[in-house]
Amino acid sequence: MQKRRDFSYHILFQGIILIGFFLLIFKLIVTGNIHYFIAPKMVPFAYFSVIVLFILGVIQIWRGTSGKIEDVYCGCGFIHDQGSSFLHSLVVYTLFICPVLTGLIFPNTALDSSVAANRGIKYGSGLYTKPPEVKGNLAEEYLQGPEAYMENSDGKIDEQGADQEIGSNDHVEMENNNVVYMTIEEMDQLAKELENSEKITLDEKRYLAIMDLLHTDPQLFIGKELELVGFVYKEPDFEEDQFVVARFAVSCCVADASVYGLVASITEASSLHVDQWVKATGTLDTIKLDGWELPFLRITQLEKIDQPDNPYVYEVYTQLTE
Repeated sequence: MQKRRDFSYHILFQGIILIGFFLLIFKLIVTGNIHYFIAPKMVPFAYFSVIVLFILGVIQIWRGTSGKIEDVYCGCGFIHDQGSSFLHSLVVYTLFICPVLTGLIFPNTALDSSVAANRGIKYGSGLYTKPPEVKGNLAEEYLQGPEAYMENSDGKIDEQGADQEIGSNDHVEMENNNVVYMTIEEMDQLAKELENSEKITLDEKRYLAIMDLLHTDPQLFIGKELELVGFVYKEPDFEEDQFVVARFAVSCCVADASVYGLVASITEASSLHVDQWVKATGTLDTIKLDGWELPFLRITQLEKIDQPDNPYVYEVYTQLTE
């Protein structure tokens, strides 16, 4: 009888934990803070998870409080008792309780410069902290077709051990083993639009694509006016008037978030604190940083703003055609 009562208690407690996770995800969905953790394309899975967690939690609580032995033991021939000690059970349950309590009690915040310092700033679609080694004019290679852009003439690219077939009209970008397809026509159209525009605005939907083009051939955009929104990040070796206007780009969730930014300069930079969100407008130029030529924004107008409701941009280039 004692073993059955202890096992019923464990089932009840497991049901309460499942309901706790249901409440946590439900809270994130209702408040909109779910976007601090996952990309919009993953939100439907969050809806599915709250339904499943609620159903399983109710079932476990019902089994643990029914008092019927057939609701506790499945009759499979094995004894599913919790033979571990109280201390062992406490440690195991604490591992599940802590994330639920911290998520329900503490406020949710976006990724900030402390994460950027650990992960490094990405320039365009290149390597962290430094841009990729460029062979020739990539802006022209975009328009010539993927054969000119890829190093392998057989139409395959191998990065981190993953071979991916590409079509004759696709541009492929590898990021954290995620392959994003974007047609050459779309890149061509965007490049021509930027080249013919007097002012370039880094809107959220095209943020990454525009950033890639700016770093692909910075000489092409010298003298153009540019406007972007981002948070302030400062590298230790920057000049006093230099900083990066950056944003986090998320593919699926914050675990794969990368920091994309543009080096900028203004005389009042010393008065800006890291993580301050700004709306910067200025003229594009180039700068040599660690031996690399990068686009550089000479800020003419800077406005301190509140953090946007959704501070991230998302790696979904198909939005270019919307």
